[in-house]
Amino acid sequence: MNFLQRTPFFRLFIALVAGIVYFRYFEISISALIVASLCSATIIVASLFFKKTENQFRLRWLFGVGSFMLLFILGYSLSYINESKATFTPLNQQRTFIVTTKSATQEKPKSYRCEVELSKVLINNNWENAQGNAIIYFEKSDKAKQLLINDKLIIRTTFKTPPGKENPGGFDYAAYLKQNGIGATAYLNATDWYKTNEHTTFSIVRQANIARAYLLSIYEKYGITDYEYAVLAALTVGYTDDLSPDLRASYSAAGAMHILSVSGLHVGIVYVVIAFLLSFLKKNRFQLLLRAVLIVLFLWSYAFITGLSPSVIRSAFMFSFVAIGTSLERKSQIYNTVFMSAFIMLLIEPNYLYNIGFQLSYTAVLSIVIFQKPFASLLPVRSKLAGWCRDLLTVSIAAQIGTLPFTLFYFQQFPNYFLLTNLIAIPLSSIIIYLAMALLAISSIPVVASSVAFILKWALWALNFSIVSIYELPYSTSIFTLDFIQMLLFVTAITCITMYFYTKNAKSIILGLMAALGILGISLQVIYSTSQTNKIIVYASQKHTHINFIEKGKNYIFTNNEEELNKIALLYWRQHKIGETKNINETNYFRNNYVFFAAKKIAIAKNEFWTKKSLASPLSVDLLIIGNKLKPKAKYLFENIKPKLVVVDKTISAWYTESIRKACSEKSIAFYSVAESGAYVYSKND
Repeated sequence: MNFLQRTPFFRLFIALVAGIVYFRYFEISISALIVASLCSATIIVASLFFKKTENQFRLRWLFGVGSFMLLFILGYSLSYINESKATFTPLNQQRTFIVTTKSATQEKPKSYRCEVELSKVLINNNWENAQGNAIIYFEKSDKAKQLLINDKLIIRTTFKTPPGKENPGGFDYAAYLKQNGIGATAYLNATDWYKTNEHTTFSIVRQANIARAYLLSIYEKYGITDYEYAVLAALTVGYTDDLSPDLRASYSAAGAMHILSVSGLHVGIVYVVIAFLLSFLKKNRFQLLLRAVLIVLFLWSYAFITGLSPSVIRSAFMFSFVAIGTSLERKSQIYNTVFMSAFIMLLIEPNYLYNIGFQLSYTAVLSIVIFQKPFASLLPVRSKLAGWCRDLLTVSIAAQIGTLPFTLFYFQQFPNYFLLTNLIAIPLSSIIIYLAMALLAISSIPVVASSVAFILKWALWALNFSIVSIYELPYSTSIFTLDFIQMLLFVTAITCITMYFYTKNAKSIILGLMAALGILGISLQVIYSTSQTNKIIVYASQKHTHINFIEKGKNYIFTNNEEELNKIALLYWRQHKIGETKNINETNYFRNNYVFFAAKKIAIAKNEFWTKKSLASPLSVDLLIIGNKLKPKAKYLFENIKPKLVVVDKTISAWYTESIRKACSEKSIAFYSVAESGAYVYSKND
């Protein structure tokens, strides 16, 4: 029996994924969907009416084709329904709304973030139905902090379309929100909303968040605070709001970020503990079934107190199937279990497919299943301790192989000391979870609980100290970048080379090596293209003016906030193999308030020089860039300077941008607004 026969949910999963992906890039009309659904149903029904064994065998593929078509259409339809949730009315109008919170508030540096669903809008003193999901940023206040899922609010605000991709290599926030069914954003002052005393319906997720808040209060009650509290809250119940940027960066660079995201590792630890405690229930079929039921209840209880996050739900699904399979005395087919879990998750929410956590967790599990045992067999050991260390190392290596393409694509860095990190972090995090479970179980006995909390706090300190120490080691990370095509080629290379070792089919290794060459070829093409190109980029930023001059891979910048520019442009520079930055003021390109670059004469209006200085005749330039939050009067500006193109960056207010646009129109000067059209990019190839 081959892999496809033993893993039916793999085929179902592929068909569903094909429909979800097809929806993202192509459109199918409703009538075509209906016709395709009828055709697929007809094929399935017809395949069931073959009575002769010979015909059943010869035409068995008809059922498979019909099933594939039906699941493909299901994936497409679910994606269509999900995207329709992002349709939002009304936009860009200040009105009074009734909304229902769909998430607990998440603390941000200057606000609280919360997802809401519209139900009513007040128009001409009448409440009318409204639809759409939105993200609201609340002004920081105690009442905003205390909001829970399913709270009903009356608010007055203006919902706006979220910003899309504004800068080269930047994040498309609008597309991201649209994939998650969200069509607008808004900001609320503390005086612009109030909570009613009613809730829409019972919500298990609301109750889960209340339970999680209670558990967090137990940690605080026993003196676990600061960094220790932040890590414990993230590690045990998935609450990450208190993690500081520095702590996140340390865990990420050391390769330990996975332990701060409640997922398969944490659910697996709970499963092992509960299975061990209930190991006495194995004398007969009834006890085995009771054991499975209790394990499943404990798993979902843990998922409940962590807030029922998607990562925990999919892990709980997998381990539930394992527990049930064990109770039936059947060896769980792990591949089928994994794909069954993924299939169910995508039925619930098709856009989980594009979720980074979804991709990393499933590739990690599959990679561990495929590689761990072969790697372990290469390292024979004689003692249990050595075996435990070997298994920990091989699991870490196996997980890194599967997740590496996605890690490099999304995060552009590789933790060089991930083996050392996992040798320390996984045992310590396991101990911390065990201690946390004990603390919660005995929290009503203060004398005993205080002792457990003391040990727990020192275990957390040791974990943080170890991670930060590894992060501060020389060369703790290596920087690599992959584009989307390179990521797919990387996955193909790993898959094909792995297949060769299992099947010994030479075609697999050839295809894998070709994929690897494809990755190298794309990188060489990018390097060559960059070496032949000069670019001028005016980045979109609300606070500061950032201008980039790229000469054949050399990187010159004009900015008054280099830290912000790095956040905006670093990914683009890495993707295009562009070198370290150098301020253009320190080069020969910048002379007498002008930049002479790529055969263009560029004036940068960073102060009132051009509006106050009176010249005998206007100076001609190719490009005038206006920024730095200036309030220039167009009349005086164009008396002193005569540009062919004016670029107004995002720091200039809408009123002044419009006044400059009108002046440019009157004088037949080309005009570009960064606030409206995104970053300005001029490119010239040699």
